[in-house]
Amino acid sequence: MEPVTKKPCIDICEFNKKAICKACGRTRQEKKEWKQLSPDEKHAIWVRILDSHGSGKGKKPKALRELYEKAQHKKQKKR
Repeated sequence: MEPVTKKPCIDICEFNKKAICKACGRTRQEKKEWKQLSPDEKHAIWVRILDSHGSGKGKKPKALRELYEKAQHKKQKKR
């Protein structure tokens, strides 16, 4: 599977005590280094955050899943 490279930010940056964004699930470090990460590293982060922050009900999980699906659709169109 080709990795999704679009950043998973949903414009709600609020970090918990462990420095993990409550909206997208990335750490401060992951957010800071996103552009320098390899496609495999980005894909691994996407898989983790979709499981931890993209599951369930509510606006934040729905927005994260929609962003991922949009990026996937865009990649398929380019092929």
